[in-house]
Amino acid sequence: MVTFIRKYRIYIMTVLLATVIILISRFIGSIDFDKFKMYLSEMPGMFAGVVIASLISYSASTIAWSLCLGDAGKKISFSSLFMYRHVGEMLSAFNPTSVIAGESLKAAILYKKGIDGTKGVSSILLHRVLFVISSVLLMVFSILYLTIDSITSNGTNFLLIIIFIIIIFALSFLVLRFIVHPKLFIAKTIDKLRKKTKWKFLSNKLIHSSYEMNRVTSDYFSDNKGRFLIAFLLCIVYWIFSAIEFYIVLIMMGLDISLMQTVVIEMGVSLFKTIGMVIPAQIGVEEYGNKVMLDVIGVESNEIWLVVTLMRRGRQLFWLLIAGIFAMLISKKSNIKLGNNRNSA
Repeated sequence: MVTFIRKYRIYIMTVLLATVIILISRFIGSIDFDKFKMYLSEMPGMFAGVVIASLISYSASTIAWSLCLGDAGKKISFSSLFMYRHVGEMLSAFNPTSVIAGESLKAAILYKKGIDGTKGVSSILLHRVLFVISSVLLMVFSILYLTIDSITSNGTNFLLIIIFIIIIFALSFLVLRFIVHPKLFIAKTIDKLRKKTKWKFLSNKLIHSSYEMNRVTSDYFSDNKGRFLIAFLLCIVYWIFSAIEFYIVLIMMGLDISLMQTVVIEMGVSLFKTIGMVIPAQIGVEEYGNKVMLDVIGVESNEIWLVVTLMRRGRQLFWLLIAGIFAMLISKKSNIKLGNNRNSA
């Protein structure tokens, strides 16, 4: 599967992008621009709020990464680590190789700054694992929220809701326990799945990576339970403040919406972005994801969708500009050539 995607990546990306553009064109074609103009006066305030929320989100992520570095994190200031993380994440968003490019850059910068190569890579892996776990947990809660909302609207017995909540919490606890268990249950499960199914996409490289990530997570949890929990909570904070971007925009347009509803939107959009990660910056895919998730919570206005999309893309362009400035500072102060980092680590 992985080989197939790599071989036909351009064709897959073209078909996916064309499909999304056609769908988005339908939405734009039905927009009432007279109504859209009513929201223009609120956009400067919306944009400021979105940028502040994203700043808090990125800061929480940076602190989580610092905790993943352990004692080595004390060697690097918060501002420097913020720059390294941000440049790496922007590269991940716009580079065709996606996450690999951004994470490789982070590892190269840490190595140049005197952080042991193994320690640097381990911190990046752990940080990524915590992000995945926190996103999956919030996705579960989002599904739970939508399910409960559907159940209650149909007048179903409240006891069923309580049972459903207990099951979700129990499953979440078991998954987290497997991830941090010293016997590496997650990696072993994937390995056994490969042997039984013979699925080609479960390559030796993927199995090796799963064991490495499972080991890093387990070892860190065993030695640093407090730091692990704080870093995990900070990753959740990252996602919540990403959701607050939606909350700020929708509230300023006069919608009666809850924070939990915007969390549902954020997690749904992040899923769309993951599916469309072969497209640089997920152009078109994120916009379509915004539309679908707004519809899910009952916001069907195309004018509101356009405002939300412009604010989110505007925020991304703002931080892309900041990433460019950070890249120049890193290159100048640390003598690191960011365009040629393959042999740096």
